[in-house]
Amino acid sequence: MRIVEVNTYHDFLSLRESWNDVLARCDHTVFSTWEWLSTWWKHFGKDKKLLLLLAEENNRIIGIAPLMYSVHTMFGLRRGKIEFIGTPDSDYQNFIIAEKSEDCLKLFINHIRKIREKYDCIDLREIPETAEYLPLIGHFSNNITRIHRCPYLALPKTAENLLKSFGSNVRYDIRRKFRKVENSFKTKWLDYSDTRLFNIGMPLFFELHQKRWTSRRFSGIYADKKMRDFHLDIAQSFSQKGWLGLYLYELSDEPVSTVYGFKYKSRYYAYLTGFDPAYSKYSVGNLTLFNTMIHCINEGITIFDFARGAEEYKDRWTKTARWNYEAVIAKGGAIPKIQHCLYNVYWNQGNRINYFLKIK
Repeated sequence: MRIVEVNTYHDFLSLRESWNDVLARCDHTVFSTWEWLSTWWKHFGKDKKLLLLLAEENNRIIGIAPLMYSVHTMFGLRRGKIEFIGTPDSDYQNFIIAEKSEDCLKLFINHIRKIREKYDCIDLREIPETAEYLPLIGHFSNNITRIHRCPYLALPKTAENLLKSFGSNVRYDIRRKFRKVENSFKTKWLDYSDTRLFNIGMPLFFELHQKRWTSRRFSGIYADKKMRDFHLDIAQSFSQKGWLGLYLYELSDEPVSTVYGFKYKSRYYAYLTGFDPAYSKYSVGNLTLFNTMIHCINEGITIFDFARGAEEYKDRWTKTARWNYEAVIAKGGAIPKIQHCLYNVYWNQGNRINYFLKIK
């Protein structure tokens, strides 16, 4: 077995077929797909170095480490760091390994320890607790901790049973809210996931998402044109593959609420939501989510994944959750560990505040 290091975007693009071959032989999420990660790199890789590692055996790729190297400035100091490609915009991240997990991980870590770039730590965030490799990563890590709760709902087989699956208080409230809006407005639930419609739906989604956060005096992530362009590219790519799930709720022809997510391997990832605060008294966000769940059931989806984040509204729908973990592999000594702790405080409190506000 050997490691091949890929450092150019051109070579990254050429890996589509091999990447899909590895994905077909292992468990993964939509955030490990070539489409998601190559598009992310196209928009956000400019100031970073691609450190994509391929584990090959008998001229066949059996494992992928989708990593990148970047330099962060913290308190005036420059700090090198190795992370998963897609950080911080991917809700789930992991190594992609089809065979010989332990051997692949050892090769990946040993290779990283020998690279020329100066770095303080390998910081692997958003690893799902269900990841086969999590215990193995723990053997290499100086610190492995739970960082984000990820609620999910197992959907019933029929739409008729969805409402029945909730408690009496939730059932009563949903019926009451639907009656309230239907008595006051002409309601319409719209699917903009099609290749012909996503370019109409995405600007509406951006607008509603921004309305929610600007009403709370936050800028919102879509104030950034680069972020808008990234998700427009994702929406186009995913719509072509049938992976896009973009839905809007209208009251008297006025878009008031939206859910933007991804349909992949019988799971719907509710990535982002948005709504017009002027209609918050009608609980339009919850009604849109309920309609989206019904649509997912009709499409054969079995899991509604609310993704990372312990927002209160998620507990309304489900008490079931898994956790994402962070594994830190310090290069050595106490100073890098202390720097990592300080950096996380800095990162959490200001540098990427919109990362936490992106949901939901």
